[in-house]
Amino acid sequence: MGRQFLHTVILLGALLLGGACTENPAELPGKPGEGAVAFSLAMPKSRATTADESQYPWNRCAIRVYKYVTDETGQRSRELIRRYNAPTEMPASLWLLAGEYAIAVEAGSKAEATFDEPTYRGEQDFKIVEGATTSVRVNCRLVNTIVKVIYDRTIAATFKESFRTTVAAGDTYDQKRVDKGEVPHLVYEETKKGYFILPADAPAFCWQFEGRGEKNGEPLELTKTGSKTATAEEGVCYELRLKYSPDLGGALEFTLLLDETVDEIYDPIIFRPNPQIAGDGFDIDEVQPYLTGKIAYRISSIADMQEIQVGIGEETFAIPATADYPEDTNGITLEVENPTALRLLLGERFMNRLSGGDHVLTLTATDKDGGGGTKETTVRTQGALPTSANPWFNDRIWRGCVLQEASEVKMEYRRQGDTDWQSIALTPDGNQIYAAASPAEFGSAYEYRLSVDGTTIGAAQTATYPQAPQVFNAGFEVWSGDTPLLPYTSDADQWWDTGNHGSANANINITTYENTSRPGSAGTTSAKLASQKASVMGIGKFAAGNIFVGKYLGTNIPNGVIGFGKPFPFTYRPKALRFWYKGTVGTVDNAGGSVSNGDADVAQVYICLCKMDGPHVVDTRYSDTFLNFAANSKTMAYCTALNGKNSKNDRTDGHIIAWGEWTNRESVAEWTAMTVDLHYNEEYEGEVPTYLMLTASASKYGDYFAGSTGSVMYLDDVELLY
Repeated sequence: MGRQFLHTVILLGALLLGGACTENPAELPGKPGEGAVAFSLAMPKSRATTADESQYPWNRCAIRVYKYVTDETGQRSRELIRRYNAPTEMPASLWLLAGEYAIAVEAGSKAEATFDEPTYRGEQDFKIVEGATTSVRVNCRLVNTIVKVIYDRTIAATFKESFRTTVAAGDTYDQKRVDKGEVPHLVYEETKKGYFILPADAPAFCWQFEGRGEKNGEPLELTKTGSKTATAEEGVCYELRLKYSPDLGGALEFTLLLDETVDEIYDPIIFRPNPQIAGDGFDIDEVQPYLTGKIAYRISSIADMQEIQVGIGEETFAIPATADYPEDTNGITLEVENPTALRLLLGERFMNRLSGGDHVLTLTATDKDGGGGTKETTVRTQGALPTSANPWFNDRIWRGCVLQEASEVKMEYRRQGDTDWQSIALTPDGNQIYAAASPAEFGSAYEYRLSVDGTTIGAAQTATYPQAPQVFNAGFEVWSGDTPLLPYTSDADQWWDTGNHGSANANINITTYENTSRPGSAGTTSAKLASQKASVMGIGKFAAGNIFVGKYLGTNIPNGVIGFGKPFPFTYRPKALRFWYKGTVGTVDNAGGSVSNGDADVAQVYICLCKMDGPHVVDTRYSDTFLNFAANSKTMAYCTALNGKNSKNDRTDGHIIAWGEWTNRESVAEWTAMTVDLHYNEEYEGEVPTYLMLTASASKYGDYFAGSTGSVMYLDDVELLY
């Protein structure tokens, strides 16, 4: 039960007055329709600190009786019909008409801050029925917020000259407003309770402790402040416990507890200094270089210590703080000078687990009162640092941290599984760091270690360089559909596309697959690109066998709209394109573009690494959308509207970072590996492309519907070389 006192108000019908013993309303001495009410108020058990509890809280009291009335609009309200300022003013009986009423009791002071006169309130509705008996009990509760200041013996022992705590309403302590009396406040010079009426919209209180005394023979003055947002519930008691600790450099502990004044509430809230962690002989906030020996940290608290934790990376070591902890296999030592003062030491076995460079240690101290303090500090150790790679420029950076004078610094490294170490000289790179670059072999794992003047420093580290990205379905093993036949199964794996979407209108596929592959291939199929002449609705048009990275966007018979290029993760810098080829190059029988009938057809593979935000869209109705390396080898027009239906709209220029082209005018009967070097444009050096364009065609001038119906290209295992 919550702590409270009770007013017992007994409302009696007329039969209880004067010993009457009839239930007939006509025999009541009052007027017809009335009932008699007698008040009896039980004296409360006051929690006030006044010496004369028999007088308090009745020295200031208001008892009001209200009648509920309803006007002609139906609005219900209360009408005050009686008021009494003390129990002695109340008549022995009161006649009231039958109806609905309320009684309200208020006892005590209305002071916003007081030590002696808390305020209680209670209210209860009741109904008077003619000739009936009604009993009503009004529970009056404390409406103040109680703040009890409790001084620990360490306060009086330290601040012998004077000490006091001022508690004020509000969330920020303002001495000027306190001095002017603008905010309710109380000054506590001893352990006691105070009663506050806090603002209902933003209940909060704050405090300031002031103490004057002596520490180590020197004058000591200390001022500390704090604040607390209070619960909106009335009658709650907060206990503010103050304790002084000279071991923490004169820290003052605030422990704030919520008393069980109402509904058995117990909610501890701690306002006190957490355990403090500092470097022993150095500034813990500065980087601490480590060569040998031990690094020590001092830990102090108000309460007895419980546990120390040391965190490094993903590892955490827990050390009980109840007794000395001798150095363990991890190189951690704990010295307990007293239960509130400890010394943590980290030795060589701990530091040797670290690679070279800066490492953040997380030190956490927990005391037996549940307080916890955490401090991050940085140590710098000798040794190899994690390598960094710049895949786009096909190199890696070796780095090491050296904290001593050195005439020769090297990085030794080897591929995992190899026996012999290679080495590369490192040169100063500032702030005790040495570095050098060497070519990287991606897709390999390496071991590496730092050597200083011929001595290996620290354990060997490992680094893995993942495989460079390749185009999906580069061996042309994935196909689906009939007519059109597609080199993918779903939008999720769609990288390649073909002109089969358009030739399907003539019920043919110009690009298919063969159940044959180049020698040594892991796959079983290859792509077959066969140029043909297709007839749609009596219109004969030449169609070059083709396959490309991109997407076929639509057909305007007999023309097509194609989006060349796909977003590609260029984490590495390709040097060349390699593919396997065999095929027949026919004689041109459909002139156009740059070829005439009777010329040898031209097989083509080209690649572009472009920095752009959309595909290069070609609409075969418009020759100015065609790709022409001779006329434009530095920029690539791309379409910002991905539907590409009108490729002349929404176009802007992207950069061609690198490009390469392979052409062939002679038939090749056997599978042959072809390599196309990539040419990087110097003006865009340093830019990383975003789109890959890769296209193969049995007839280069197929955009112009020109070529040979005898041209066939077989293509397999397309690969980017890095």
